[in-house]
Amino acid sequence: MAGDILDCSAEAHRIEPHQVDAELERVRRAFAQVAAELEESARRISEQIDPSLGEIFRAHRLMLESLLSSNEFEKELRGSLTTAAEAVKTVFRKWEAKFAAIQDETLRERTDDIVDLARRVLRQLEGADAFGLAAMPAGSVLVTQRLLPSDVVALSPREVKAIVVESLGQGSHAALITREKGIPTLAGLPGLLSQIRSGDEALVDTFREALIISPSPDTRRAFDHRLEEYRASLLTCKGNCRKPAITRDGQKISVEANLAAHASIETVIENGADGVGLFRIEELYFARELPPSEEELFSELQHLVAPLREKPVTIRLLDAGGDKAISSLRLPFESNPLLGKRGVRLLLDYPQLARSQLKSLLRLSQVQDIRILVPMVTLERDMQQMRELLVAVAHEMDIENLPPLGAMIETPAAALTVGQIARHADFLSVGTNDLTQYTMVAGRDNATVSGYYEDTHPSMLRLLGIIIAEASGKPVTICGEMAGREDVIPTLLEIGFRALSISPPLIPTTKELIRSIDTRNP
Repeated sequence: MAGDILDCSAEAHRIEPHQVDAELERVRRAFAQVAAELEESARRISEQIDPSLGEIFRAHRLMLESLLSSNEFEKELRGSLTTAAEAVKTVFRKWEAKFAAIQDETLRERTDDIVDLARRVLRQLEGADAFGLAAMPAGSVLVTQRLLPSDVVALSPREVKAIVVESLGQGSHAALITREKGIPTLAGLPGLLSQIRSGDEALVDTFREALIISPSPDTRRAFDHRLEEYRASLLTCKGNCRKPAITRDGQKISVEANLAAHASIETVIENGADGVGLFRIEELYFARELPPSEEELFSELQHLVAPLREKPVTIRLLDAGGDKAISSLRLPFESNPLLGKRGVRLLLDYPQLARSQLKSLLRLSQVQDIRILVPMVTLERDMQQMRELLVAVAHEMDIENLPPLGAMIETPAAALTVGQIARHADFLSVGTNDLTQYTMVAGRDNATVSGYYEDTHPSMLRLLGIIIAEASGKPVTICGEMAGREDVIPTLLEIGFRALSISPPLIPTTKELIRSIDTRNP
């Protein structure tokens, strides 16, 4: 069970006035160590999982710098004459209370960020494991009240077999990271910590959403039998993963992969992906003083996608802005970034940024089968202007054969006007994570409204049906968490989707499931 260093209350130690400067220096050193730690977390998550998730930690670093520059820690030290650790706890608790009281939901969601940063700073100050995870033996089940991104980043599926948490938004970044790491997670069990003790035996069944504490021998044997059956089915799926996914009534479904720029290409090939439905390039812009040039971008992309020469690859243009901060762009501050200048809006406002990407991708399209995807399209004119820009750049380069240009449908406005948007697109891609967030008005990172983040709500299914019905015959791929959920896939096929783009490890089991479905009677 995970304790929390921020909640530990010990007797406060007093210091003398002449010791304040030394304690303040300890705070500054701790902040510098945490900043380096956050950058490393961002790098690891970006490389191993998803650049957009890595940006969580870069945003935390910016927040950390802002907190240190506020001078509140020095004021607290001089006013209370307590140790650096006590001053840090006091100041962070004040900030946590401030954010929790904010009416604006987007800003209120930063409360978890404050707690995350406080834990990290205290770990550096006290030399302790701030997250209570360091001493966990292999094969453990982590039981905790709250799960934050920094809790998950260092966990290994070999050591932590499952996570049980009292409250966790299904679309939160912590939840996304655990799923990508393949760690079974069971959430929504209030009062859990009072029912279980460290050392208890626990069986976690995420398929049945059940937690069994101190199981009987018969219960344990039945659980082990089901686990062996599941593992055997995985081997079967893996053996058939390179075969096409054809439903029982003869519908061929394309099962493609979502892939970050520096993720392992081998996972796409090994798991039998029919192509790459979403290739993210944000990572190529991170940790740079300036954005990559046309030549740099072309060279790196050519190297990255060369092993996929036999498969189609859909490359999304830079999806920056919103909650995805990229330091080299030096974008102005926005009070509500998720409703601000992000995706295609940013590209159209900075045409040189868009042109360098389009030039690189046009060059790449002459030697490899690629498609270009425009992020966060809301209005018809978004796609019309991007189409005009692509044609103009191709004309300058004397290129006649243009790669397919697609629109990412991630807002209710785009879903409801998809017919107009499709006039300027060769294909469409539905991003269900953001579409759910904007439709249900519930942040996917906000556990307090996780009950509202329903990607299968009737309103969502109706929007998906509209997209298929009004796509003007253009190919439509669905990506996001929803596309990889076995309980939802039959519904997606019934609606009319014939292409899914999902995390590579999910492809073998998804293909096997599709082969068992009759779309006439799902």
